Amino acid sequence: MCILVNAVKRQPLELLLEGRISNALVEVGPSITLASLSEVLAAFAVGSFIPMPACRVFSMFAALAVLLDFLLQVTAFVALIVFDFRRTEDKRVDCFPCMKISSYANSDKGIDQNNPGLLTRYMKEIHAPNLSLWGVKMVVISIFVAFALASIALCTRIQPGLEQQIVLPRDSYLQGYFNNVSEYLRIGPPLYFVVKNFNYSISFDFSSKCPMVAIHQNYYFL
Repeated sequence: MCILVNAVKRQPLELLLEGRISNALVEVGPSITLASLSEVLAAFAVGSFIPMPACRVFSMFAALAVLLDFLLQVTAFVALIVFDFRRTEDKRVDCFPCMKISSYANSDKGIDQNNPGLLTRYMKEIHAPNLSLWGVKMVVISIFVAFALASIALCTRIQPGLEQQIVLPRDSYLQGYFNNVSEYLRIGPPLYFVVKNFNYSISFDFSSKCPMVAIHQNYYFL
């Protein structure tokens, strides 16, 4: 969104608003399209083939969200940009477009290109000149190389698996179970008996099916 807005602001003010919008879309439209497609296909669409259900569903929803966001940027957001620029040229307040004021900054010339924003001035006057210095270049490269080597050296210490407490809500009733598992190691995994046509009125010797039941004779879970 910000890239598209800045592209519209960089267009010559002598052109009509529709012409500036068209030139901005020609300038930044291909990059926005390629970036969105790479996110949809390479990042999230591939994740939909993961056998883990949670990751697969997340990837599918994320890919759909990025695709819809791209479609809205090149359609609805462009229309909103046109309305916003017309509001500026008509001397209307941004939060209250029904109100008009007599002295509106840059209203006669549209968006003033000679007064860049604070971030633009910082990048142009401070960040870019300092980053182009030879000593600063070497420091930046050294820092990133050090981080890369440290990541390679420490990647073998990463333990596989994911803590169950992280993926569950904080108020989940299973939090206590997993906390006891990690702290005391005295609670085993849940055990389920799936039976058909079972008569619950008669007694059943669970110890013959599960030896662990013999340790806890007072507890039976059905």
